[in-house]
Amino acid sequence: MGKSRAANRERLSHDIFKLTFDTDDCRFTGPGQYALIRVGGVFRPYQVCDYDSDRFTIVFKEDGRGGQDLLALNHDSVVETVTGLGNGFDVDAVPDGAVLAADSMGVSEMLELARALLMRGKNYKVVLGYTNKDNIFMIDSFRVICNEIEVVTLDGSNGREGRPYDVIRNADYVCASGSPGMLKELAARCANGQFSLSDMMLRTADEGGDFRVETTEGDKRCVGDGPVFDKNIVVWDTLSLDRWNRSAY
Repeated sequence: MGKSRAANRERLSHDIFKLTFDTDDCRFTGPGQYALIRVGGVFRPYQVCDYDSDRFTIVFKEDGRGGQDLLALNHDSVVETVTGLGNGFDVDAVPDGAVLAADSMGVSEMLELARALLMRGKNYKVVLGYTNKDNIFMIDSFRVICNEIEVVTLDGSNGREGRPYDVIRNADYVCASGSPGMLKELAARCANGQFSLSDMMLRTADEGGDFRVETTEGDKRCVGDGPVFDKNIVVWDTLSLDRWNRSAY
């Protein structure tokens, strides 16, 4: 366990914020891992969109789990953190030409994966989904590192209407993060891939933590064994999607 200091906060859209922490214990080794941050007396897991040897950055929703507690932090507020947790994306296993897909809160997780793939000289396409044009965030960060990006919105206000899975059909390999319903639909449209259940992980934080994921290799725990899983081992029909069906948008 380490101490981290709130260093910089930025509003990305009307209810989405980015918060960077300086830390004395940054243990991230790859994209898809998460940090536990103690705010409001509770440790909650948060996706990480950027990190280096002495800082990391999260993206959170104002009305999400712990959102108000994070907004209440002042510049230089010190909190307890645990970093570099979970099994993230196996970057070496991602083939050239893979598709990276996300809706809402999965967007930040895909940014760190995109950087890792770029560092390995791999080509990829990014597909991102938002509620509407006004809620689009982090697009400029993706454009710096990716030449092929497609954006969809629920209302079509940015051009194409739909969700990320409406764009992706019969893809060979997809890495994805976001709402459970989107992941389930996307799993049926690609042959192989790695899917992050981190959005579901965050929603269980105030309920004592972990939840069961049924796989072809037996029951696994999202926090203990994930949050990233090979999409082909998850038994999607038995995953408790009804419980997590609140849109991540």
